[in-house]
Amino acid sequence: MDMQTTGILSILALFVVVLLGCPVGLAMIVVGFGGFAAMIGVDPALSVLKTAAFETASSYSFTLVPLFILMGNLVSQSGMAGDLFRASERLTRGWSGGLGAAGITASAVFSTVSGSSLATASTMTRVAYPEMVKRGYDARLAAGSLAAGGTLGIMIPPSIALLLYALITEQSVGEMFLAGILPGILAYSLYVITVILLARLWPARERSEPETANADTVLDALKRFLPAFGLFGLVMGGLYGGFFTPTEAGGAGALFALIYALFRGLTWKQFREAVYATVYTTATIFFILIGAEVLGFVISTSQLSFAMVDFMRDNGLTAWQILGAILLFYIVLGCFMESLAMILLTVPIFFPVIVAAGFDPVWFGIIAVVTVELGLISPPVGMNLFMVKSAAPELNIKTIMAGVLPFVVTDLVRLAILVAFPAIALFLPGRL
Repeated sequence: MDMQTTGILSILALFVVVLLGCPVGLAMIVVGFGGFAAMIGVDPALSVLKTAAFETASSYSFTLVPLFILMGNLVSQSGMAGDLFRASERLTRGWSGGLGAAGITASAVFSTVSGSSLATASTMTRVAYPEMVKRGYDARLAAGSLAAGGTLGIMIPPSIALLLYALITEQSVGEMFLAGILPGILAYSLYVITVILLARLWPARERSEPETANADTVLDALKRFLPAFGLFGLVMGGLYGGFFTPTEAGGAGALFALIYALFRGLTWKQFREAVYATVYTTATIFFILIGAEVLGFVISTSQLSFAMVDFMRDNGLTAWQILGAILLFYIVLGCFMESLAMILLTVPIFFPVIVAAGFDPVWFGIIAVVTVELGLISPPVGMNLFMVKSAAPELNIKTIMAGVLPFVVTDLVRLAILVAFPAIALFLPGRL
């Protein structure tokens, strides 16, 4: 059996094993080891396994991953989400669907400092859903808007997904973060429009916002936004101002988040929970990164990516047809797989193909993350659906799925806009 055939069979075996329920990191390690052993031999495969684990765990560039995760977990424990929702609610008083728009707004701001879609969806549901129910909101609108709002955490920087994409493709972390800002704003704007339209289709049983915002409420709301804007300014301003490296930016952000959380009365129990969640998430990500490194030897040795490029070129496929096939694959896979695992699993395979097709790697990173974001709310197993369910157990999962479907359509519209107009993602990085 030639090496390319072995590589193809290895990738097919990987997806079969993952869909059967095997953890992604373990599946990548086992399949990668088996494929490389079949091509080169068992002893070299054992050497690769040892080298991949050591190099990944000891790589300085990956040290910023736990720092950004810790920053987000400390912010989640600080009570900032409640302040952001109350501030957003004051700004959207008098709107049709004002509370839904407030939940989206709070999620957008909270995601800038948490960096995690799952944390944003879970935290904002606990804060906002009881108030929305109290004011008579349709459960579908409440659940759908909070599940969709949570996905903003994967796009608006600092984003763990954009961070990992930059690391595994050797792109600039700063450029990837800048590239995510305008698509994130676009996502927020389209979500708010969707909420306003849905509020007319699924109106609240009683008037939800009896007052309109005035100068005093706006000023109070802006004060509540200051800590989040301060943390965002520290991380992003320090990074682009040349004061911090990406790792130092993560450390400064984590320190700011710790000081703010202590000021807000962080308990020892909450601190331990934040640290435990950071260690657990970091270990999971590093396990997948090690698996991606092992699998990378199979891809490079079999020259699978080059074979894919040659196949598409020989069959007359255009660059846009190649991109369309990859995005369709992402959308389908996103219905069954967790977002970060999907990025770490597929990007090493598709990235050389995208570059060979002539697409900008930064732009493709944004497109890939947007498509993964779509998977977070796509039934049947979008992760944000279950985060909302766990934060509001009284909700029926079918209700959540019904409520989120309009936002899936919104995300498809956003994806089409970003594909048609790459300048939206590339405008800010081009100004660096």
